[in-house]
Amino acid sequence: MKEYKIWAFARSAAPNLPALEEQLAEVMREADRRGYIIVNSCMEQKCGTEFWRPDLFAMLTAVQQGRVNAVMVQSLDRLSHDITTLYRILRFLQNYGAVLITTETNLRYELFLTGLDARLLRRHNRKPIYYVECEER
Repeated sequence: MKEYKIWAFARSAAPNLPALEEQLAEVMREADRRGYIIVNSCMEQKCGTEFWRPDLFAMLTAVQQGRVNAVMVQSLDRLSHDITTLYRILRFLQNYGAVLITTETNLRYELFLTGLDARLLRRHNRKPIYYVECEER
């Protein structure tokens, strides 16, 4: 098994801090259950269509610096609801060889539904986005 250095990430625009804390706790429990190393975590109460989010950029900086080689979220929409923003985030992860792990959804299916799977694969001289399948509980 590859050793993943995980950044656990949670996001919600709803003003419900206990629910956001529970979302992050669930991601961290799943990372621990799978034996992943949790390097850092964050949760943000921001709209999913915004790109300029401090916690998102902290995570992306950690990926860029090689401190993290995987991002773990409940589902793709925790990164963003906006397709353009989501594509930019996924392309960034792809460029740095980071793995995206979802805990509650099938990432391959989510990428197919959004049409982002084909866009990411069409990029010339790029590796496909890496992901780990959601495991059955």
